[in-house]
Amino acid sequence: MVWGQIAERLVGFGFKKRAGMIFTRELADDMIGWVGLNTASRHTAVGEFEVNPVVGVRHQGIERVVAELRGKRFHAYEPPTVCSPIGYIMPDARYRAWMVSTLETSNTSVGELTDAIQEYAVPFMEASASVESVCDLMDQRLGFDHQLAYRRPVGWWLAGDHNRAIALLDATEADIRDEDNAYAVELRAFIEAFRVRFLGSSPD
Repeated sequence: MVWGQIAERLVGFGFKKRAGMIFTRELADDMIGWVGLNTASRHTAVGEFEVNPVVGVRHQGIERVVAELRGKRFHAYEPPTVCSPIGYIMPDARYRAWMVSTLETSNTSVGELTDAIQEYAVPFMEASASVESVCDLMDQRLGFDHQLAYRRPVGWWLAGDHNRAIALLDATEADIRDEDNAYAVELRAFIEAFRVRFLGSSPD
């Protein structure tokens, strides 16, 4: 019941319910706001869960290009291009979570949690609804480094700063020069595909 209460309130705030506990919100052409509700039950009473909302923005143009260059299927709403636990975009800038109970028919925490999303996450999303804003947030490392390595050069290229995009590719390539793990191999293939698509060739 508690998850239904959360979903109902977020839908009322203009979000669309997706698979699992993911919600999205239209922001602008090719841009959506994103909320994912992470839960943990360890060290809590029976029927209680800690809910940590992760909020973000997804730039569909960036995600589409990244998927194509990686040879992956484009997903309609996963992952977010940039994201952060909600607490770090709130005034105190610290980790925040809410305890909710599946045993209660009415949860004060549900209202507090969803109100926080409306009060802090929605303005954050709306203020980030441009490719330039998303690029700035990526440069601030709002997200996971292993994902941002793909998205930062694509974002800056689409934003028109081609020199920065190429500099990011060069720096990433230098960072993984001596690595031969699966991540490095895939990232090199992406860099090669980027150069072929946008520069017409790859360096020798």
